[in-house]
Amino acid sequence: MRTVEVTDALQEYMDSLVLPRDKVLARMEEEAHREGIPIVDEQEGSLLSLLVRIAGGKRVLELGSATGYSGIWLLRGTDGGTLTTYEMDKERARRARANFSEAGLGERALVLEEDAVKGLEKLDARFDVCFIDLLNSFPSEDVVRTVFGLCLEHLDAGALLLADNALRHGEVVQPKNQQARNVHRYNELVANDRRLEGVVVPVRDGLSIARVRD
Repeated sequence: MRTVEVTDALQEYMDSLVLPRDKVLARMEEEAHREGIPIVDEQEGSLLSLLVRIAGGKRVLELGSATGYSGIWLLRGTDGGTLTTYEMDKERARRARANFSEAGLGERALVLEEDAVKGLEKLDARFDVCFIDLLNSFPSEDVVRTVFGLCLEHLDAGALLLADNALRHGEVVQPKNQQARNVHRYNELVANDRRLEGVVVPVRDGLSIARVRD
């Protein structure tokens, strides 16, 4: 059976099933939509939080903070855990820190203002969950492969490797631009790596969900 086409009416119905967001997330959603800041929105945010909780994740790694929206969802799924997140844009990093603090998560979120690839190369830490939200930003498929390998190096058995934009507006089927080629390459890496078991869920622009085998 094919995936159901998500019409505007069906999207509204699904949105109605998500629990109301608190004032921090609601404000961030309004700001993101007004300013064109890419965020995962409430459907995917709820799923991310649920996945972290199901996996029992306590230590979360995120590539691409933006203003901290997805980070808040991820942290709230950890039941007291921590988040290490990378963001190169100085102003967005500042806003992310402020948003984490307003959400009562400031002491548990470490926002690093540096290139995620260079940061991963020197990062000495283990994680239960890694969320990649930079597939559209990497300059080449070689960088995608490098990041994929670096993320796996920091994950133990049973950990989750997640990536946003896994369908790239459908362009992933016949990739003709760098963003689509990045996503296509990443999906291939996940599917062909025997250390992982994974699936792409067609929520929003697609979420790649993979688990490191025991």
